[in-house]
Amino acid sequence: MTPELPGIRARLDEAAAGGVFPGGVLRVDCAGETRHLSAHGQRSLRPPLGPVRPDTVFDLASLTKILCTTSLCMLEVQAGRLALESPVRRYLPAFTGGSRERITVRMLLEHSSGLAAWRAFYQEITAAGRGAMLASRRGKHAVQRMLFAETPEAEPGTRALYSDLNFLLLQAILERLGRATLDARFAREVARPLGISELFFIDLVRPGARARALRRFDFAATEVCPWRLRTLLAEVHDDNAWVMGGVAGHAGLFGSAAGVAAMAQEWIAAWHGAGRLFSRETVRRFFRRSSVPGSTRALGFDTPSPSDSQAGARMSRAAVGHLGFTGNSLWLEPTRELCVVLLTNRVHPSRENESIKKFRPALHDAILEALIAWSGA
Repeated sequence: MTPELPGIRARLDEAAAGGVFPGGVLRVDCAGETRHLSAHGQRSLRPPLGPVRPDTVFDLASLTKILCTTSLCMLEVQAGRLALESPVRRYLPAFTGGSRERITVRMLLEHSSGLAAWRAFYQEITAAGRGAMLASRRGKHAVQRMLFAETPEAEPGTRALYSDLNFLLLQAILERLGRATLDARFAREVARPLGISELFFIDLVRPGARARALRRFDFAATEVCPWRLRTLLAEVHDDNAWVMGGVAGHAGLFGSAAGVAAMAQEWIAAWHGAGRLFSRETVRRFFRRSSVPGSTRALGFDTPSPSDSQAGARMSRAAVGHLGFTGNSLWLEPTRELCVVLLTNRVHPSRENESIKKFRPALHDAILEALIAWSGA
């Protein structure tokens, strides 16, 4: 029988019926056991694709930052090949000049580089009439050329500003260090060693990759894209990641609740000294909150903000996690061996629906209350 926490299914059913999201999956693990697993709503409304199941695969958006990019950075730091305090130009000689010289690897991970939050690189490519570059290796190289020309908007290391550009730079570093693409490194060094088959990229440049993924998994749709002119299914939602061919350091990973939870369980195990990939020292180092004034960031991860946190009001200060624009979140408390995975397709059919911002913290509070009442967690 699938385990469920009292009252939680009803909340999610109501959210799906009320338009917070078309469909979603919630998984809650505590002390090595799954305490709740439920699926709700529909995979797609336009066109209809049927109900969400516990193993439905979602576009994980910015969860890519922690599940893939941060994990690979952990391994590089652990092996001594990547130094947090080294300037980015040590690994990317093209990223040089002016205040770029003062940006370190740590600043990328903790979002204190001073770089802009986002750039519409995809629009610059399309505006230049270079349509052949879209979803291609040439598109990736064009994005990276523009990325390396970016200059910080604030003095590096002085304030926190969440930026996709930081993780695009980390992707370039990781690919240069490993002499392999990000998706290949993630599959070889993280997913396969942990036995996780339900976390993966879909390389849109590789012939047949999307078709093979659609045959193997049931996907939840994301947006009815206003410029790609179709409902996105097994095709990365993030526009810059799409231009790059579907594989990027900030977005592009797809996965199920089981896949995300398996990664969280490895971090929790490592925090207690029992990880298969990561050492206790590495995980605790990456979970430690930044010293940048006003920042809630750790290395790659976020931590609950003092007020109005998307993690709710009941997560402890030891918690770390991240959100994904498409409607996903992961929060874990290593001290309680707790992880909460919420995957939804809230951007379907449109990203204008932001109801999840109010729903998500209330759900997390209800989960913590139910855990305490049910098991004394």
